[in-house]
Amino acid sequence: METFRAVAHVAAVNGWVLHQVDIKTAFLRGELEPGEEVYMKQPKGFEAKGQEECIWELQKGLYGLPQAGRIWNKAMNQGMLSLGFTRIKCEYCLYFRQTEAGTLLTGIHVDDFFLAASCLVQADNFKQQLASIWEISDLGEATFCIGIAIERDLVNRHIYLSQTALIDKILTAFNMVDCNPVSTPMESGLVLTRHTDTLTRQEELDLQDLPYRRLVGLLMYLAIATRPDIAFTICKLSQFMNYYRIIHWNAAKRVVRYLKGTRTLRLRLGGKNPTKLVGFCDASYACCPDSGKSIGAYCFSLGDGVISWASRKQKTVAQSTCDAEYIACSEAARECMWLRMLTSEINLPQPHPTPLLTDNAAALALAKDPRFHARAKHINTRWHYIRECIDNSDIYISYVNTSDNVADILTKPLPSPAFLRLRSFLGLCDLP
Repeated sequence: METFRAVAHVAAVNGWVLHQVDIKTAFLRGELEPGEEVYMKQPKGFEAKGQEECIWELQKGLYGLPQAGRIWNKAMNQGMLSLGFTRIKCEYCLYFRQTEAGTLLTGIHVDDFFLAASCLVQADNFKQQLASIWEISDLGEATFCIGIAIERDLVNRHIYLSQTALIDKILTAFNMVDCNPVSTPMESGLVLTRHTDTLTRQEELDLQDLPYRRLVGLLMYLAIATRPDIAFTICKLSQFMNYYRIIHWNAAKRVVRYLKGTRTLRLRLGGKNPTKLVGFCDASYACCPDSGKSIGAYCFSLGDGVISWASRKQKTVAQSTCDAEYIACSEAARECMWLRMLTSEINLPQPHPTPLLTDNAAALALAKDPRFHARAKHINTRWHYIRECIDNSDIYISYVNTSDNVADILTKPLPSPAFLRLRSFLGLCDLP
């Protein structure tokens, strides 16, 4: 998803065309490697006359084979390389080609090509080249890709990503079309825990009938694709797939009520400013009452709107707020370095250290200066990766006030005024 949003952002900033192409029966296009033997029974109604008891030896990929996706991926990669594309080393689903005629960038999701071209001629030539190798469906200008609606504002060089159709589907599927909207996805101060109390047989049956897993699964796609404002809530709800109670179900329904009132929100990317990577990171210390672990979060922007975000429970128990924030900085640094590699390989290098902003002065000092060894020797060495990034001038870490830390919305349930303010910084807005 980060790659998809990065391609959309680059296309919007540069005013490039965005098109879609689908490969017909893609899994039938790749050939099995020599020595790879796969056999199958003859399909009913298609048996060879006089050889009904024989079986087939496959020579090509087939839908239903465990390795079918991999076979197609190899064939697709060979085809793209033959057309002069370079596969991005840090992101194997992204291909880049730059010639005197222009630039073309395409992201591939199985058999769907999401291509950004510097001119329409480049896009048309690429489609003709694809058609010479495989049978394709030219879907024209990209308006709906992998469940995400795409709208363009060519004058202001903005692109809007939304999933209104999925929100409406959720409202209908869970009989909440007429529910009352709320202003935040999670009630401020709400603490969700694993309940170990013994349930009666009737209570167990009632809980089994609740489609909690299905609802959280649907909401999860919204949280990772276009709605960072619900990322923290979904991070919390997904921790109780096997331990949910009525309180968790009500919390999940509150997210749906929030989406009902914000179904028209879109993630705005692009803009006329230069493509510059900026990141925020934050942590909520020991906020999990079951494990004592903290929630770490980060978000990164290339201009207007965020292209990458995460809200996750940290893998280790932090000893202090400083430790939790420091771990969050380190995890953000890894994402930052990946984004720097990605932009560099598509010929949009970041010439200066990337600003990474945190609201914890102690973590900031610990990252910048190793002289605090006595206070940090208990921290696992892998979390000191942030220091290496700073020493190499890849990242510049600095302080930001908590009220202005965009990542704060990804670590805790906030009161409505603070939530709405930070939500606007994520790039979520209604179309004018």
